Amino acid sequence: MEVEVQKQVEVPLLNRQRVSAMVTYDGGATPSILEFKDVLASKLKVHKDLVAIRHVYQRYGFPQAKVIAHIYKKREELLRLEKLKKGERKVVEAAKKEAEEKAKADAAAKKAAAEGAQ
Repeated sequence: MEVEVQKQVEVPLLNRQRVSAMVTYDGGATPSILEFKDVLASKLKVHKDLVAIRHVYQRYGFPQAKVIAHIYKKREELLRLEKLKKGERKVVEAAKKEAEEKAKADAAAKKAAAEGAQ
């Protein structure tokens, strides 16, 4: 994917930048929001957890999309001001579920070790 940053505006009151970019991608389906987030983060050299995609305007018949994103300085500000998109929520929920399963497995291992020691 090729990214051309068109406009970058600093919004100091909200501790973020508003970025407009034209993204050219390979033909076929429009990439997901998560893919746009990764591409913009690498282009702007910021961590992808600080990027919030606000809009994706696809051009009919062209493998291009105009992407409007907010780049935050802190993750807490992003979570306070932005609503997570559906794809992002799935990733966060999967990570939480994985962490819970790991914690349960660790607790079971400790319990088994404690019973074996007695």
